[in-house]
Amino acid sequence: MEQYFDNYKRQLNLLLDRNRTLKYKYAILNAVQPDDVVIDFGCGTGILGFFALQAGARHVYAIEETSIIEYAQKLAVKNNIEDKITFIHKSGKQVNAQDIPEKVDAILSEPISNLLLEGNAWSTIEYLKSFLKKDGFIIPASGTLFIVPVNTAPETFHDADSLLSGENVYNVNFLKIPHAVFYKSDGRPDVWLAKPQPLLELNLLSDTLSDTFQNSVKFTLQEPGQFVGVEFYFEVKVFENATVSSKEQMDYPSWNPLFAPCSEPRSVCKDDKLRITVHNEIISPYKEVWKIEFEHHSKLLPWTDIWWKAKAATPKLAPGVLLTKTGLLRLKQNDYNQYDCDNDLERDFVQLLPKNLNVSEICQIIAELGTYDSSLEKIQENLIKFLHRLLLNSLIDIPIPQERFLVSNFQSQIHIP
Repeated sequence: MEQYFDNYKRQLNLLLDRNRTLKYKYAILNAVQPDDVVIDFGCGTGILGFFALQAGARHVYAIEETSIIEYAQKLAVKNNIEDKITFIHKSGKQVNAQDIPEKVDAILSEPISNLLLEGNAWSTIEYLKSFLKKDGFIIPASGTLFIVPVNTAPETFHDADSLLSGENVYNVNFLKIPHAVFYKSDGRPDVWLAKPQPLLELNLLSDTLSDTFQNSVKFTLQEPGQFVGVEFYFEVKVFENATVSSKEQMDYPSWNPLFAPCSEPRSVCKDDKLRITVHNEIISPYKEVWKIEFEHHSKLLPWTDIWWKAKAATPKLAPGVLLTKTGLLRLKQNDYNQYDCDNDLERDFVQLLPKNLNVSEICQIIAELGTYDSSLEKIQENLIKFLHRLLLNSLIDIPIPQERFLVSNFQSQIHIP
């Protein structure tokens, strides 16, 4: 990663992202005042410090730990501003009062990654705040990392560690390996299963900044389908009405939304509850592990042990309401002939729905008709699949209390190499 920022061509790609660069220039020209002193942390080519001098700053302390600082020094000479910039070739946390002998009015930086946090940049900014005047400011001002469950993986998801996973190739059976990296996503709202929720919110000036965090968010799913993973994107307020977001797809995008797969796809229903806990661990300045834990409260009918067996008198039910061991099922359509049935067994089941019967009674009646060469257990198995399909298509409501939801827990572990 140090070599990444050390590469001028990659720095050039950042500069060519006009959306990013011009919003920073707008922020600095409006925030920096004549005679201000500023820190440009992680200065790269020195562009933010150059903007500060254009705004009238008296002096810039440009901090950069990679050798790209040599190019920044040459740029300063070429633009005749070398006497107004002190270049400090070291890590931000190694900077001391000899390097910066005065309090500064502003800290300028672009410490943003696809996941908002960038290596150890945030804790470094926290350290550099000790050089900031009491009425000083920081650019960018604040940032929010959003998370949202999705029903479709990006196409690039199949290009990496899923290859050879659990397959027989070259007459060798390969182990099934977990997906362990983030994938770039295109941030399409049409694949979201719920509204995005803020996972991490930071005010760079007033909050104590750390490179690690842990937080949980809760979702009520708005769409049925397959839950395949989560998507992350950020929004950063650079200055007042100047905002950058990883959802913005420009000609030279500096950032992308990221997709993290769950351990395996899961069927979900509308109004299911999903609790997601995320925490990251820093292994080295540019290596991290993100652990994502899922708690799924599902309305799905279990495929076994579902049929209700009454030890007491069967309660009277309204037409279109079924009683199962899990709870009550209420069909949404009153015209039961409109249900999409795949076979005669399902059609016979639908014809019995208005008769105030519970699920066990309906299965027993169908079995006693003798129309099907199947046992009662086989009839039950086929009909639970039918109810399962209706539920996934939101044709059934389940008015059951929260504690009757089926709860499952699983997790993913994602690496940033």
